[in-house]
Amino acid sequence: MTRGTYVAAVLALGLLYPARARATEAPCDVADLAVATFPVPPQSATAYRRAQQIGDMAGRTRDADAALLGDSLTQLWPDSSVQEVFGPNVLNLGVGGDRTQNVLWRLQDERYARLSPRTVFLMIGTNGLGSGDKTCAIREGIRRIVERIDTLWHKPFLVVVGILPRGRKSSFRDAERVSLNGEVRGLLRERGHAVMVDAAEAALRCEEDQCASFTPDMVHLAPPGYAALGAAVRSALDAAKTP
Repeated sequence: MTRGTYVAAVLALGLLYPARARATEAPCDVADLAVATFPVPPQSATAYRRAQQIGDMAGRTRDADAALLGDSLTQLWPDSSVQEVFGPNVLNLGVGGDRTQNVLWRLQDERYARLSPRTVFLMIGTNGLGSGDKTCAIREGIRRIVERIDTLWHKPFLVVVGILPRGRKSSFRDAERVSLNGEVRGLLRERGHAVMVDAAEAALRCEEDQCASFTPDMVHLAPPGYAALGAAVRSALDAAKTP
């Protein structure tokens, strides 16, 4: 795939561009929480078609050792790199444009119940952050996703990547993003049988307007970014296996 084709594919997936960051954030109210946690289908035809396609794939798959959930950052992760991290029997269930409410909708699909992954990878939340959702709502959406994963797949080992740095000089809602990732880390600590991938944060933080790890939108990952992400996930998995 040429760079031009890759960038076009990234833009077609519709990962939301940054909204203006707020100086302070009010507590979540009922509306904030409802938006992030009420299951809804994708809001673009492209994403809906992708959701149906991978639902069919899930329904035909019986031996996936690992399943990947997330938005276009997950969907666009090259297969060869994914398999280097998780092995050959892995199913990429990422859908471009997904927010927490869309993942919750997809996890209601009875075709997903036919899977029995031992490891589940989750990377979600950047679209909510980019669209202006409050971090308390995104956190609650992630918590609900983890609960649904545990119900659906009997508490598999969970690998979670926090929301990655985004925007010029990694500055977009950065303090809120880092705080949210810390809260998600706490949720995983309480759950157990899970690992938070911390090394991706340091590897992908950018002090320039443009970095080689990202495409020009400074949200999606370029090939070097996926290499850094894969290395961070492998490191976290190796550490989790060490007595």
